[in-house]
Amino acid sequence: MNILQNILYVLLGLLIFEVCITAHEFGHYFAGRKLGLKVLEFSVGMGPKFWSREKNSILYSVRAFPIGGYCAFAGEDDGDESGDSINLQPAWKRLLMTLSGPFMNFVLAVLLAIVILAALGEMRLSNRITEVGEASPAAVAGIEVGDRVLGVNGQRGDAEFILSSLPSNSGDPISLLLEREGAEFELSVQKQEIEPGVYRMGVSFGYERQRLPFFAAVGNSLQLCGLMLKEMVGLLGRLFTRGEGLSDVAGPVGIIGTITTVAQESFAQSFLNGLDSLLRLTLLISLNLGLMNLLPLPALDGGRAVFQIVEIVTGKHLPRKFEGAMNMIALFALLGLMLLISGRDILRLFGVVS
Repeated sequence: MNILQNILYVLLGLLIFEVCITAHEFGHYFAGRKLGLKVLEFSVGMGPKFWSREKNSILYSVRAFPIGGYCAFAGEDDGDESGDSINLQPAWKRLLMTLSGPFMNFVLAVLLAIVILAALGEMRLSNRITEVGEASPAAVAGIEVGDRVLGVNGQRGDAEFILSSLPSNSGDPISLLLEREGAEFELSVQKQEIEPGVYRMGVSFGYERQRLPFFAAVGNSLQLCGLMLKEMVGLLGRLFTRGEGLSDVAGPVGIIGTITTVAQESFAQSFLNGLDSLLRLTLLISLNLGLMNLLPLPALDGGRAVFQIVEIVTGKHLPRKFEGAMNMIALFALLGLMLLISGRDILRLFGVVS
């Protein structure tokens, strides 16, 4: 059973990785169609065709291996410059199409954040009492586990306000506005000195999932993704300038391994925790994919965008051979780096390296 579960979790990891790649390629596809660029094929996955259908002269396919995908434009691979070739299209159109892939990854991340915040909720400090000490002042006053504290000394507020309004250095009685089974009532509690100058009621507060209203979730999701992107940019900067975090860099094998581990641990706690963890990982991977593709390196969207911006500014296309050679060199370099990273990820899985 454990082997079957492990296989299912690995497949789940592949599916999450594929969703992020498909979103990226859909960005290229959608922008290309809207800009009038000739799309030849939109593929989910790589390798032999598992399913295909042609519509409006575009081949839509699902391929056997869920490890990638692509959107092929006329003339993109063979350098053809006749008919509907993408090479004959204005540079601004090609630039918009190029940037739409990473942009769609950012859109996916924001949508996932909205789902997390509005549907699942975040674990936040709660004003609900989770524990009442035996024979404590709170128990004597009649406070019960599950009561929610709405206000202190006549002032209402959220959980943070409530906790900050419960001074531990004063033994004066405190008035609490409580809610129990939908009914509100007030109780006065005389705190107990547990050590010189330190007073307690004898209650504990916990954490619970709190869902945000939709529009609040939208605003918070943009802020959350923005903060995560800022942190990622900082990490990239330290990686390239100081080499910090180089040992933590992971390829597809490492990413899928992380997804598998997190899924196993979080689903063991509860289905809701598992779903929350997977959505957050998908969000993180999508942001990473979008950001990494914007790096100004040939063979990446960022590198292509640089060539296209130069063309817009100068009015001249860089020599095809030069651009092709740069992309080819960078592609082999990236593939080599990916093989090295994936090889290290595999060794980590077997405990050969840490």
